[in-house]
Amino acid sequence: MSTNLNREYLEARVQTANSAQLHLMLLDGALRFGREAEKAVLRQDELAAHPALMRTLDIVEELLVGVKDQKTDLNAKLAKLYEFVYARLTSVYVNLDKQLMADALRVLEFQRETWRQACEKLTTEARDESAAAKPATKTAAPKPHLGGSPVTTPGLTLEA
Repeated sequence: MSTNLNREYLEARVQTANSAQLHLMLLDGALRFGREAEKAVLRQDELAAHPALMRTLDIVEELLVGVKDQKTDLNAKLAKLYEFVYARLTSVYVNLDKQLMADALRVLEFQRETWRQACEKLTTEARDESAAAKPATKTAAPKPHLGGSPVTTPGLTLEA
């Protein structure tokens, strides 16, 4: 039951996210599986490391495809960065090199923080634009409904 709820929640998050938020979610996933792989690499547990590394490689490949799709200077730089990470992770898959794993995770962590800040900024700007578009209206504080006739109790009277 809990797994179904988690899956439904994730699907709703993905369907309602903008492209920057989707990119951030991919980075979160890459880091989650990358850290799992790193623990296995540190233990020299090849059987545990390989599935987590494959998941991380799949996500980094998806990130790479996403930035290569648009031909801008920024995307070209991001593509080179993700190619670096992909190459490092591929080497880790073959050699179980903990230093290469640390290099890849360091870049992914930096990217994750950058995208988190970008998403926060986009959210703040959207909120500010939304507030500027709405006319400022004051609403009166709601008054309790007491039914028209005064309510009395010994020592206390409430009138509408």
